[in-house]
Amino acid sequence: MTFKTWLLFLVMETALSLSPGPAVFYVVSQGARGGLRRTLPAAAGILTANAAYFALSATSLGALIAASARFFVIAKWVGAAYLIVLGVKALLAANSMHAVALEKEQAQKQRRLGVYVGALTLQFANPKALLFFLALLPQFINLAAPVVPQMLILAATSMVPEFFILAGYGWLAHRALRATVRFGMPGNMNRWLARVEGVGLLGCATLVLNFNRGN
Repeated sequence: MTFKTWLLFLVMETALSLSPGPAVFYVVSQGARGGLRRTLPAAAGILTANAAYFALSATSLGALIAASARFFVIAKWVGAAYLIVLGVKALLAANSMHAVALEKEQAQKQRRLGVYVGALTLQFANPKALLFFLALLPQFINLAAPVVPQMLILAATSMVPEFFILAGYGWLAHRALRATVRFGMPGNMNRWLARVEGVGLLGCATLVLNFNRGN
């Protein structure tokens, strides 16, 4: 792998990490309510799934999955269903009196492990993530050189910037929520945030359902 190839991968991966999507929406929604206490396990769940994708990409199993149209259809519907459930729950919470609750009450209902598992499930069911890691990633590998060292380099190049990007999204969302609290609008802000989260997740579900491998 040449330096030019590595640099191209870094730029592309950074741009993809910055672009809004299911993972970013999930991290933002968790970070807004719990700051780094929820942002970090959410980011860890996303990156754990990515690490598994890197491992699959280095094996023949990854190639078989990438070539399976049925697998992508199943993943697409599972991912969309999961996003719809999250979106509907957020919209229902927005209409509930509990939507005005601050993080201390919310944290008693959802532990960090639940946040981590939710992020892990979401990323495993994301068709675009599957397509990138199992179909596009191998194109950055020089088959004439050892594959494992190249995969390790690409994994570090991908996961380190993405961790800080996701953490930044969650931290900024939490700071925005705290700023509104200072203006005396905690309830309205929480309801507004829940509605935005719900609509955003339902929008992501629509994008997932409309996603075709040729896109």
